[in-house]
Amino acid sequence: MSILRPISACTGVVLSLLCLAACSRSVGPGLYQVHSEQTDGFVRVGTDSLGNPYHLLYRNWDGILADTVYISLTRSGKRHTLIYRDGVTETVTLTPYEAPDYHPFPDLDLYVNPVWKVGENHDVKYGRVIRRDDPEAEPEDLTMDIYYPMDDGADNRPLLMAFHGGAFRRGDKQDSSLVEWCRHFASLGYVVSSVNYRQGYKGDVPSTDEIQYRALKDAHAAVRFLLKRDSLMIHEGRIFASGADAGAITALNLAYMRDENLSLLLHEPEAEADSVETALPTLLRSGEIRAVANLWGAVPDSTILMNAKIPVISFQSREDPIVPFGEGYPFDDEVVEDVDKELLQSIWEDFLAFFLPETERHPFRKMYGAEVIHRVLKSRQVRQELHAFDGNRHNLILDDEGITDYPVFDEMKELTARFFAPLMLTSPVNLRQDPEDPQVFLIDNAEVDTCLWLIEGGAVVSKSADAVRILMFPDEKSHSVTVSGMYTSGLTFNETVLL
Repeated sequence: MSILRPISACTGVVLSLLCLAACSRSVGPGLYQVHSEQTDGFVRVGTDSLGNPYHLLYRNWDGILADTVYISLTRSGKRHTLIYRDGVTETVTLTPYEAPDYHPFPDLDLYVNPVWKVGENHDVKYGRVIRRDDPEAEPEDLTMDIYYPMDDGADNRPLLMAFHGGAFRRGDKQDSSLVEWCRHFASLGYVVSSVNYRQGYKGDVPSTDEIQYRALKDAHAAVRFLLKRDSLMIHEGRIFASGADAGAITALNLAYMRDENLSLLLHEPEAEADSVETALPTLLRSGEIRAVANLWGAVPDSTILMNAKIPVISFQSREDPIVPFGEGYPFDDEVVEDVDKELLQSIWEDFLAFFLPETERHPFRKMYGAEVIHRVLKSRQVRQELHAFDGNRHNLILDDEGITDYPVFDEMKELTARFFAPLMLTSPVNLRQDPEDPQVFLIDNAEVDTCLWLIEGGAVVSKSADAVRILMFPDEKSHSVTVSGMYTSGLTFNETVLL
């Protein structure tokens, strides 16, 4: 029999005041739950404003609000007899009512505030590849550094993939700001993987496009590798991606690029054409990267943003001299004076840009930066957050002297953590009233681990793990149902319905 069985049906409302001086001594003041073959409900024993004792029976039965019936009450052993005004009697079991244990679950800011000490594993091999620019060379190991919370006891950790910048030309998983980023998110409760991926290209568009594809393949391989490591306790539904510059391009491609878009990046018929979808874990094939932190990155074509609805938080300067804030070419000639000349020389190696017609001067394709990304996502009603900075700094973590700008960096870390945290859930708790049985309130959420109930202006008739049957008292001034609890992720919730 269900714990949420309906209250027995009764009809009519009887309201009478009886002199109960003799009877009132049988039961002390308080609220009692009533059980019998005919009636389930509650009896309140008390005294009125004149000091006269009363027994008020709450029962119901076509809705959530109780009928009220004044009765007299006698006791014989463990059984009680309800005496109605018309003389009808009913033998019942009367037990003192104890409200279910309840306390509001505090907002722990889980995955927002640093809590855990961090463990680190460096130079973990996750793949081995042959360089396309030198097929005769020895295969190259692909490595990552793994950061994880120590002694957190979790078996459902979120995973954050972190990709370094460097224009697909230089950069490393040990870049100092990236190491700090990874350690911070591991202290929040994430497993974080700082991934080295393939870099290097000739100075032409086909080559710079193809390196995006190879970096994307490496990103997929890194995710698959990590999900197979059971010791990391990663939850497959809580995979996030972040990156700066080229790393942000890789993170965005990981979330949004599909097989149908590969022609954007592969120009030669003999070029690699492996699927980036079938190579993914099943969960990721449908685009279930939970969210992306885009640090001054871009996408190769805005149409890929139509492939999924994955939240993105972005940080970029409006006058970024390297990656366009809107639509444009990386390292645009109009801002070439602001570009790191050493980096520009490295990128344009073997490419005589200034001897070519203007339309052919760019070794990169046109890219679409944060302004375009967020305009498209907003139009599609995808959760997004754009933090646009004034000025023309490309790397917002470093100040004009090349020193870490900690106020900005710390703010970026906190904003990203707060953007990610609610996305640990497939869906938030929705407290609702059962349309077929208005006395029942329930939550439909498989991700809930614990829930506690608080009823204002009424009482709990019965409850189960995710539902409660209640009865509201009409003589109370306010009525509400509150559920407080914790998800399996460790996040908490508090929801209230006013009646």
